[in-house]
Amino acid sequence: MIDLSSLNEKQKQAATAPLGAVLVLAGPGSGKTKTLTHRIAYIIDKRMVHPSNILSLTFTNKAAKEMRERVNKLLIRLPGASEHLVMGTFHSVCVRLLRKEITALGYANDFVIFDSDDQSKVIKDILEELRIDTKRLPASLFSALISRAKNLLQLPSELNIGIDSPLAEQLQEVYARYQDSLYKQNGVDFDDLLMLTVKLFENYPKVLEKYQKLFKYVLVDEYQDTNPAQYAFLKLLTEHHNVFVVGDDAQSIYGFRGSDIRNILSFEQDFPESLIIKLEQNYRSSKNILQAAQKVIEMNPEQRKKTLWTQNSEGEKIVLHEAENERAEAEFVARKIIELSSGKVLKEAEPIEEPEDGNYSILDRFLKARKMYGTASLKSFRPSRLVQMPKDHASLKEYCILYRTHAQSRALEEVLIESGIPYTIVGGLKFYERKEIKDTLAYLRLAINFRDLVSLKRVINEPARGIGDKSYQVVRDFILDTSANFPNITIQDFRLKLPDITLSPKQHQSVLEFFTFLEEVVTTVENTELPAFIRKVAKRSGYEQSVRDGSEQGESRWENVEELMTVAAKFKNQPWREAATSLLEEVALLSEIDQKDENKDAVTLMTLHSAKGLEFDNVFFVGLEEGILPHSRSLIETDQLSEEIRLAYVGLTRARKKLFLIYAASRRIYGDTRVSQPSRILRVLPQEVLDMQGVSESFFVKEEDGELTVEEMEF
Repeated sequence: MIDLSSLNEKQKQAATAPLGAVLVLAGPGSGKTKTLTHRIAYIIDKRMVHPSNILSLTFTNKAAKEMRERVNKLLIRLPGASEHLVMGTFHSVCVRLLRKEITALGYANDFVIFDSDDQSKVIKDILEELRIDTKRLPASLFSALISRAKNLLQLPSELNIGIDSPLAEQLQEVYARYQDSLYKQNGVDFDDLLMLTVKLFENYPKVLEKYQKLFKYVLVDEYQDTNPAQYAFLKLLTEHHNVFVVGDDAQSIYGFRGSDIRNILSFEQDFPESLIIKLEQNYRSSKNILQAAQKVIEMNPEQRKKTLWTQNSEGEKIVLHEAENERAEAEFVARKIIELSSGKVLKEAEPIEEPEDGNYSILDRFLKARKMYGTASLKSFRPSRLVQMPKDHASLKEYCILYRTHAQSRALEEVLIESGIPYTIVGGLKFYERKEIKDTLAYLRLAINFRDLVSLKRVINEPARGIGDKSYQVVRDFILDTSANFPNITIQDFRLKLPDITLSPKQHQSVLEFFTFLEEVVTTVENTELPAFIRKVAKRSGYEQSVRDGSEQGESRWENVEELMTVAAKFKNQPWREAATSLLEEVALLSEIDQKDENKDAVTLMTLHSAKGLEFDNVFFVGLEEGILPHSRSLIETDQLSEEIRLAYVGLTRARKKLFLIYAASRRIYGDTRVSQPSRILRVLPQEVLDMQGVSESFFVKEEDGELTVEEMEF
C-alpha cells in the first residue's frame, strides 16, 4: 500500500477519490503535483485501473518525466509499473496516435512535422503565387490566423474567426493552399497534431471507440490552460467520465495563446456528477504574502473562489516602494539584493559626477574615470556610482525579478551589470542580444559607415528584399573594390557607382533601392534627435512593418525597439550622428563587461508568463503601474483585464519569504518621460501587511469602499 501520510486531508481526498469526474482546484503552492502523482499511484496500487490504460497529460515533457519518476518512487512494491503509463504533452500523445491512425485521413504514417520556419516558407511561396503584398500582409500574419483557426478546429471550408473581408477571403484561399501543400508533402504542422486527431475521432467512430477503451482513465495537469482543440480532444476521449483534472482558474494567464478559461469554469456542466475538491492550504508563502495575493485575486468578477491559508509564519511585511524612475527602480532592486545576500546594511557609494540633465551612462563614467585617473587604472575600474556586489555573498539562486514585458529588463540589466551582480534571463534573450535590437543597431552602424560589412550582411535582406547570399557576395566585393580605389568615398558617391554592379535586373533594383534608402536617412538634418532618427530608419526601411506583423510576438518585439529609443533619449542634446556613435560605443562597452556566470549562481530575471510554476525566497516585482500591469492593451476588454489581475496574482505567489512591490513615479517610455499612475492592483493591498516606502496612502481602497472589481475601478 502506498504511503499517504504526507498528504493533508484535501490532498488525500483527491488522491483516494472514487473513479469518475474529479476537478481539483489547486491554489499556488498547494502541492498539486504531489496530489496528482499520489492519485496515479493510488489507482494503480488499488488495481482500479491498469497502468497501460492510464493517460496523463501535461504541458511540458519535463513535467511528464518528473511525474513518472515520482510515481515510480511511490510504487515501491510494483517496480516498473510507471513505465506502462502513457504520459506526455497533448501534442506528443497525438503524434503517437496519428502515427498509427493517420492513414484514415489519407496521409502516410511517416509524415513529417513542419516547424514554424518551414510553415513560414510554405506560406511565403503561396503569397507570392497569389501576388499578395507581403509588406502589408506578411506571412507571419497568415501564420498566426491559420493557427487560431486550427485551435478552433476550423478547416479552410469552415473558416470563421471574426475577421472582415477581403482579408477573410484571402486567408481562406491561403489556408486552403497551405493545407493542400502540406498534404502533398505528407507534412503536418504543430497545430495539425491536435486538429487532425480531433477530426479523426469525429469522423471515424471506431477509431475513437478504440482509444476510449484504451484510455480508461485520463488525468490532466494545468487544465485551466487548455485551448478549444485540447478541450474537444478530452471531451471525445472521456465519454466514460473517468477524468481527473487539476488546475486553478486564478492562474489562467495564457489567453493570448488561445487557452480558454471557460473550460475550467464550466467543468460541472460537462460532468454534472463531478466531485470538486479545493486545495487551499499553501506550503510556499508567508501569511502576509498570501493575504495580499488573496485581496488581488478577489478583484476578478468571475472566478471559482478559494481562500488560501497557511500554517507558515506571518513573515516579514511586504515592501511597497515608490521609485523616482525606472533607473531608480533598478538601483533599489540591486541595492536590496546586495544587502540581503551580504547580510550588511550598505553605505551609499560616492557618485561620479553626472551630466546636468541627470542622464548618464556607463560610457560617461568610463570616460570620466579615464580623464581623472589615466588609462593605467582602467583594468580595475568599475564604471559605476553604485555599491558593488562583494566577493563574499550568499547564493543568488533564490532572488528573482519579475516584470510584465521583456522590454522592462533593459534598465535592470544595466544596473545589475554596473553593480557586478550576476544574472540570467529566463524566457528571453538579454536586451542587447535580441534580434530586433541587433537589427536596429546594425542599421545605425550602416548610417555611420555604409562599408560595415557585418551590419550590411545582417540587414540588407531584413526585411526581405530579394537579396540573397549570392547577391550579397557581389555587393560585398563591389564595396571592397570601390573602397580600395576610393578610400574616402561617401554613400552618395557610392550610390552613383551602383549602375556598374554586376547583378540581374531584379537584384540590381533591390540593391539600388536599399542604398538609396540609406543615402536618404544619412542626409537627415544633423540636429535631428536620435530617437526620431531611429524611428525614421525603422519606418523607411520597412523594418517596423516587418516586425509589427499583427502577432503578439511582433508587438512584443516592437516594444523592445521602442525601449531602445528610450535608451537613445539620454543623448537628446546631441545631433543624431554623434548620438548614434555614443550609443553604439556604450552598447559595445556593456557587452564587454557583461560576463555571464557559468555556475548559474545568479539572480533570475523573467516575465510573469515565464514564472508560473516557479518559486523563490526573494521576489522583486517591478513596474506596477497602469499601462504596464495592467497592460495598456488590456484596458478595453474586461476579459483581458481580468487576465492581467491573474498575472499579478501569479507574480505575488512566486515569493516564499520576502516580497518587494515597486513602481516608478515617472518612466521613460518610447523616448518620452511620462508621469506614472500606480497600478490599480496596489489599491486593494491590506496596509497592515505593507512596509510602505515613499508611498502615499491616498490611492488605497478605504475600508468603507468595500471590495472593488476590475470594472468598478476608475482612473
